[in-house]
Amino acid sequence: MYKKCTLLVMAYTKKIDHQELVACACKLVEQEGVEALSMRRLAQILDVQASSLYNHFADKSALLAEVAERGLYRLAEKLEHASALARPNPRHQIEAMGLTYREWALQHSHIYTLLFMGAPPLEGDAPPSAAATFAPMLAATAQLVGEDQAEAATQAVWAFIHGFVTLELTGHMQRCLPAEGFTLGLTCLVQGLGR
Repeated sequence: MYKKCTLLVMAYTKKIDHQELVACACKLVEQEGVEALSMRRLAQILDVQASSLYNHFADKSALLAEVAERGLYRLAEKLEHASALARPNPRHQIEAMGLTYREWALQHSHIYTLLFMGAPPLEGDAPPSAAATFAPMLAATAQLVGEDQAEAATQAVWAFIHGFVTLELTGHMQRCLPAEGFTLGLTCLVQGLGR
């Protein structure tokens, strides 16, 4: 006599594409912030089992690192485009990149926060995405102050831009006109380079 046996049928979920996974994570962070991203939530959106995501990323931190890298490359593209439009004048290039940086940060505040306000400082050499982000600014400052001082000038410009944007994003610019203050400060800083 045979015993009744029940067959367990494994439900195979759809295969997830790595690029689709990262794009979905980027969109979720972009719309709702880093706090909204979890492997479980992402799996629900993609209609897959959460465990399948770990075939692509060891953990949430690894996924966020790729989201951040993609964000840096997007910012780099915008800065390179702004720089190209303002050539050949390096002062105009720096001003255009500063305005573009601010606009991008305000439009993509959750990604910006992930990149610059929530991540630990980089250790060692900067990844290619970070180098690509600052390459156009470095090239423009080098034209004004020379190769020897280009990194210091780029840091000074970036510190102004980043600091201003951070104050805006955290609500500390409510009593003034941020766009006018930003433009005035950036122009004054850029005019002082290479004199």
